[in-house]
Amino acid sequence: MIRTFPEHVIRSTKELSGPWDFITDPNNIGIQDGWFRQFPSPQLRVTVPSCWNNEMGFFEYEGVAWYRTELELAEAGPLKLIFHAVLGHADVYLDGEHLGYHYGGYTPFHFIVENAAAGKHELIVRTDSTLTKQTIPIDPVDWFHYGGIIRPVELQMLEKVFIDKLRVDYTLEGSNAEVSFSLQLRSLDKEERKVPLSLTADREIIHQEEVLVPAGQTVAVSVKQQWSQVRLWNVGRSELYLIGAAIPGDDLYDRIGFRRIEVRDHQICINGEPVYLQGVNRHEEHPEWGFAFPPKLMRKDLDIILEMGCNSVRGSHYPQSKYWIDLLDEQGLVFWSEIPMWGALMPKEVTVDPLFQQRAHTMVDEMIERDFHHPCIVFWSVHNEIDTTCEEGLDISEKLVKLVRSKDSSRLVAYATMHPLKDIVMPLFDVIGINKYHGWYEGEVAGFRDMLEQFHARAEALGAGDRPVLMTEFGGAGIYGDTGWEPRLFSEDYQAHIVTEALRIFREDPRIVGTYVWQFADVRGDLKSYKSAFRDRARSFNNKGLVNEYRKPKQSFREVRAIYRSGEK
Repeated sequence: MIRTFPEHVIRSTKELSGPWDFITDPNNIGIQDGWFRQFPSPQLRVTVPSCWNNEMGFFEYEGVAWYRTELELAEAGPLKLIFHAVLGHADVYLDGEHLGYHYGGYTPFHFIVENAAAGKHELIVRTDSTLTKQTIPIDPVDWFHYGGIIRPVELQMLEKVFIDKLRVDYTLEGSNAEVSFSLQLRSLDKEERKVPLSLTADREIIHQEEVLVPAGQTVAVSVKQQWSQVRLWNVGRSELYLIGAAIPGDDLYDRIGFRRIEVRDHQICINGEPVYLQGVNRHEEHPEWGFAFPPKLMRKDLDIILEMGCNSVRGSHYPQSKYWIDLLDEQGLVFWSEIPMWGALMPKEVTVDPLFQQRAHTMVDEMIERDFHHPCIVFWSVHNEIDTTCEEGLDISEKLVKLVRSKDSSRLVAYATMHPLKDIVMPLFDVIGINKYHGWYEGEVAGFRDMLEQFHARAEALGAGDRPVLMTEFGGAGIYGDTGWEPRLFSEDYQAHIVTEALRIFREDPRIVGTYVWQFADVRGDLKSYKSAFRDRARSFNNKGLVNEYRKPKQSFREVRAIYRSGEK
């Protein structure tokens, strides 16, 4: 499942989920030997979507692998192949022809074949999960970097004229909105067409017109309307509108929610009211599925997060499934979305590399393009824990912030720093996130008080003293079931002590407007037998979860639940 609702009713769509042929290519000989034309005998069949590291014998494999499947078309015509996420590098071939290349890992890409023949076709995908100093994330990274086609592959049959894009934007004044609809109608026809277009809101027609679409051209259509008494989306109170566009033989639906986001008096305000964010960091990861996270488990995660009393989730550290973000829209939870630029071990020189910067720009662009309509997304975050004490960090921050603002001025631009007392980039951002682990990686939990006092003074000196501040990471490891008579390292007791004492300190500080405990669930660490990184991680896991990897609650979960549900700040 891709969304919690269908994006198309008329357009013919099919998920290419199920068993695909699979073979690894550790010596990277597949292109030279023409595997895209003659696929070799597969090592096994794997289910798509999935991560190959969850298959027997491939637990540690990082590198190149190939996938193959067949698709059959009942009739000739245009088609669209959508890959909703392939980790790392992806080259796609149809019947031996190279359709194109994509680099990323967590956002979709697609190819259009203008006149595919009826009958059987062979679809082959070359993937490469290798991490380097030019990839995002870099090598090493502090989560297990799986490989594979991790989200659905979708086949869509297109009409000669089809709806290529739909974007809905608005400005809000109280409960009155000026709503702007932007569409693109694309023609693959050899003749011009007059096409009747309908726009709907919650299935009711709100606009109709006839559009002249020249042969082989793309036509932009813009519509503006004044809406009054709109239902406002808010934290814990979801109000959503289903917007649709339809022409003969084609349609496209998406959902929006009306809300106004602003910063005022150190506070984050939604619809004019300050919101204190109670959240967790969530990796979209499970030991049996990796990043190919099933919808049923997403609903389970959401139930646990709601039970904890959270009103927000930080998507650590990459754009997460559309299905998951749909669920947050429906429940009225705030979401922090970011690209996977994790920088705790990133040399500052990396950030000025032209290829690295280009990949970062593409990832930001694709994240916003995919998720623009989700009302739950309040923050676009451009990096996490890079070196923000230097000119190199300032340079890439300026470029990415400028890009975000050019794409979307309705949300807050954010980042998370691990250098709060030396950071020089904070004036660029609307919101500052702080990642610190007093009580675990440094000192005692009480050290947060002195750190925050120094931080606030530094923010004032830099002209960023009015920015809302979120504690975006804090906590410590606790191994599920390890308890004792007194707190000690790696025990549930000590983890609970760190988290609860930190929360009390943060909630006493009027300039802290929210907290994201690190982290929701234990996740697999990037430990490999041939690498030296992260060997201090017990069980090969990052054990800082409030629940373990199978979602069993630890003592810290119960303590955080008591604080978050107390109604007291």
